[in-house]
Amino acid sequence: MSQADLNKSIEIIKKTEELADKILVNKQELTVMDKRRQETREALRLMEKSAEPKVWITVGSMLVKMKRDQAIQLLKKDQEQISQQINLIYSEQKILVNKHRDVEFKSPFSGTNLKALDRKEFDALKANLPML
Repeated sequence: MSQADLNKSIEIIKKTEELADKILVNKQELTVMDKRRQETREALRLMEKSAEPKVWITVGSMLVKMKRDQAIQLLKKDQEQISQQINLIYSEQKILVNKHRDVEFKSPFSGTNLKALDRKEFDALKANLPML
């Protein structure tokens, strides 16, 4: 094996490992963000059930007492931001996985490009298939 082939092999392994590290970091970040989203959802549910006019809520590292309606709006806004971040990480993850497979000389993942049916497509399918 020549030195050029050896250097090329090392470069491919290096790129593969860098992409794999990014994929694992994104996976960990998705886990953390999903946990935060679930906690926010639980808090929002408790706030909506509460009858108290003012509630305690944590903002960063501070504990603040605020009106229930303001707290609900704050939680909804936080939940939307978390969902946007999760969607952004998911789309980045799909790209990274396909790049990783490309570096390994494998075909791209075909299941990552799936999209849900919209209402019109689902209704057309439902009209033509009696079991839905």
